[in-house]
Order: sequence, then C-alpha cells, then structure tokens
Amino acid sequence: MKTISIISNLLFGERKSNNFASIGLLIIRLIAGFGLVLHGLPKLMTPMSFAGDAFPGVLQLLAVISEVGGGIALILGIFVPLASLGSSITMLVGILLFHVPFKDPIYRITVKLSSEGDGDPFFGFPLWFAKADGHSIGGSGSAELALLYFIIALCLFFTGGGHYSLDHKLRQEKSK
Repeated sequence: MKTISIISNLLFGERKSNNFASIGLLIIRLIAGFGLVLHGLPKLMTPMSFAGDAFPGVLQLLAVISEVGGGIALILGIFVPLASLGSSITMLVGILLFHVPFKDPIYRITVKLSSEGDGDPFFGFPLWFAKADGHSIGGSGSAELALLYFIIALCLFFTGGGHYSLDHKLRQEKSK
C-alpha cells in the first residue's frame, strides 16, 4: 500500500514553486507542449504504423498519445508530472532506437550549408557528439530536438506545472 502512495505522490503530488518561477514554467510548458503536439500530429494519420513494422503498433500508439495528449496536457497544465513522464520516455526511446542506430550526433552544426555526406568533425568534438553539415541516411540528422524535449519533460516531471496550471487550480479547489 505504501508503494502505491509513493507512486501516486510522484505522479500527482503537489510541487512547490513561487509565482516568479511559475511564469518560467508556464512559458516552458507552452512552448514544449505546442512543439510536442506539432511533432505528434502527422503520426495521428497512422498512429499504429508510423514507424513501420519495426515496433508493435500499441507502442507506436502510446508514442502518439504521449506526444499529442502529453503536449495538450502540458499546455493546459493538467497532469503535468504524468504527461512529462510519458513524453520523456517517448523521447528517450526515440533517441536510443532511432538516432543512435543511424549514428546521428547529438548536435549537427550548419557550417557550409551543405547536406552532402555524413558530416565532418566539428572543432575536434567526437563524431557522436557533434558533426558539421551533412545528413544521416535514415535519421533526422541529430538527436538534439529529442534530447531537448527529453530534458524539458524530465524537469517538468520534477517541478510540476507551477501556479499557472490547472493542476494547481484543482488542488486549490480541493483544499477549500
């Protein structure tokens, strides 16, 4: 029973923040939420097969739900820790199963405005970390955006949506 209470508190428990920090959380939630929704919308056309046969359809559907539904939840500030957990897992899976196998670097830096070839070393950084120009055969070119969404979602999991969220408003109503 104690385990259920711990999990419930992690997913739905109150997080403390002040009004000033809550403005920052609101901005992050809105930008990341809209980005996730836009990232997931094309996948709604084929929610159980957008990645082909490589992954079970139900897992692909969960990815679409975490991007579109999670993005909407972040925008509204409702179930922020739960939505953030789903989004962070989806982004981590995307990095590990779509970017790493295609040898996408974390950062792809535009230097010569060329997408020819795999890319060149950039200021001596390891090729897994940064490449200048180029493109990958099957990946998106870099894991940068997925990593950014992963980190934002992970931070929102720990901080919650802040004072300017429906989560906060519902907690206030419940405590009256």
